[in-house]
Amino acid sequence: MERAKLRDGFLRQLWRLNKLDVIAVLREFLEGETAALYYLCGAGAGGATPSQLSEALEVSRARAANILRALREKGYVEMDVSADDRRKMDVRCTAAGRRCFEQKYDFLLRCLDKYVDVLGEEDILALTRLLQKAADGAPGPGEGCAPGPGEDAPR
Repeated sequence: MERAKLRDGFLRQLWRLNKLDVIAVLREFLEGETAALYYLCGAGAGGATPSQLSEALEVSRARAANILRALREKGYVEMDVSADDRRKMDVRCTAAGRRCFEQKYDFLLRCLDKYVDVLGEEDILALTRLLQKAADGAPGPGEGCAPGPGEDAPR
């Protein structure tokens, strides 16, 4: 089959996948507030700094600050001046933040279980293998698929 037809078919299926409810749930888990809660809940009692969160989520420090402000307003995180370095802040997940994250995580697992049931073990294993291969072979910044440093994507 010619490359254009392969590419167009692939793009069409990605577009369809992007419209599924599970993708919205998954996107929330991988980006933004829920991703921050995931990271902070795993950081333990010592919490993390906003810089660590920014690096872990691969977002700008300004974006991390906005996420933390929203989580703090909801009572999901608490922030204190670091005892080790008064120039830094320590961020910790509150009990309410942990409960919120656990509810979202349980919901995500239930959604994914439905796909496991529909596809079955063999197809889920094959899909997982293909996704891993795609992620492992994905071009990086400046390799043709993503803008390099200081570049904007074509509009």
